[in-house]
Amino acid sequence: MAMKIKLDIVSGFLGAGKTTLIKKLVTEGYKDEKIVVLENEFGKVGIDTDILKNTGVEVEEITAGCICCSSSGDFLSSMEDIINKFSPDRIIVEPTGVAKLSEILRACNDFKFKGLFEVNNIISVLDVKRFDFVSSYSKVFVDDQIAVSKTIVLSKNIGASIKHIEDIYSYIKNININVNIINEDIYNISGQELVNAIENEIQEYDMLKLLNKLDEIVETRNPYHFATLEFKTHKLIDYENIELIFKCFEDEDTYGKVVRGKGILQNSEQNWYKFDYVENEIQEENYYKDRSEEHHVWTPVTKRSRMPSSAWKK
Repeated sequence: MAMKIKLDIVSGFLGAGKTTLIKKLVTEGYKDEKIVVLENEFGKVGIDTDILKNTGVEVEEITAGCICCSSSGDFLSSMEDIINKFSPDRIIVEPTGVAKLSEILRACNDFKFKGLFEVNNIISVLDVKRFDFVSSYSKVFVDDQIAVSKTIVLSKNIGASIKHIEDIYSYIKNININVNIINEDIYNISGQELVNAIENEIQEYDMLKLLNKLDEIVETRNPYHFATLEFKTHKLIDYENIELIFKCFEDEDTYGKVVRGKGILQNSEQNWYKFDYVENEIQEENYYKDRSEEHHVWTPVTKRSRMPSSAWKK
């Protein structure tokens, strides 16, 4: 009997660091395996797909919906296509940042091809720096991810106080007593060390039992409406201008709450760069992209859909 394909799920709220973790796993931790990443973007364009393809790994994508609900049928058909097309050793699924991890696990459990794969690593990435901010308006997603995860990776923890880390530990353990917690900077831990921590067996993990319990104890309604805006442009845009645009978006009365933004652009010197925006902070890094590609994309995500497209044309 052929070995089952391993299925890993890397969950986490918008901007938590899921793609960074996956890059570490595919380039270091599982570099000797044949891997396909299934990327799910809430918007219509896939920024992270482009980033992951630069690692040399095969990437398939589902856009304009969430695989835990509106695009669940696409998820199952994509899994079938990946298995038939690539015959990988491992599939790593990166859901959109507003996905409910429990619903994805239910889809995997009901999947008619589940005999071909086994759910292996179930990972959630929690942003330490923004944990209070995220959990304050997205408790439904955070608690759901914690409740069914095998491993929690605490990202962006540099500079966090011991008291803050301890409070997060307590919050996590009150929901899922058995979960592994990794409190290491992703950039400073080796891929093998990361795999060893993630693959560590935990006691009494019963996925179906956890899912049934979740139905009883966790509020399932999301009190907020998320919307996306996607743009493509041929213009050369310097990073300083992107900073100014997102500075304008801090006006919540006009635009609503902008919780995430990301994009790949060219500046006036025709150099590519990638930017990431999370809760009033924006970062830039150099990026390699084929110069024959014509368009540039950025994707803001808002909590309330009040952002006019004219905001991007000023």
